[in-house]
Amino acid sequence: MKKIDTNIEFFKEDLNQAIGSGIYQISICKDNKSKILYIGESETVLKRCGEHLYKLNENPGYLGFTEDILKDSNITLKFELLEKIDDAIFRKKREVELIKNESPLIQSGINDHLKNLEDRILALREFLNMN
Repeated sequence: MKKIDTNIEFFKEDLNQAIGSGIYQISICKDNKSKILYIGESETVLKRCGEHLYKLNENPGYLGFTEDILKDSNITLKFELLEKIDDAIFRKKREVELIKNESPLIQSGINDHLKNLEDRILALREFLNMN
């Protein structure tokens, strides 16, 4: 298990709301700046976001992180519920719309696809001014 010093806010506003289905976002915050990393949808938002955290621990590049970024305690990774939507077809359609409107840092803009690994890491490092 990797040591993660990055702060994690996991549905700080209302954890109970994340139990059901909906659309969520993962954001990165540092020095009073924040940027959306990822927008996703799930029938079980809380479970899906737990999976994101597990994957981050297993492979930091999954969310554009590197070992040095994980060790930065001035960074906060924030999980938030955007909308509760039960209907799967409408939820997916709304997710794609939000991705196009918000241009998350590590997503390609094609549905919910991620950029390639190198581009995810580069995008995050540029946002954090680490290059």
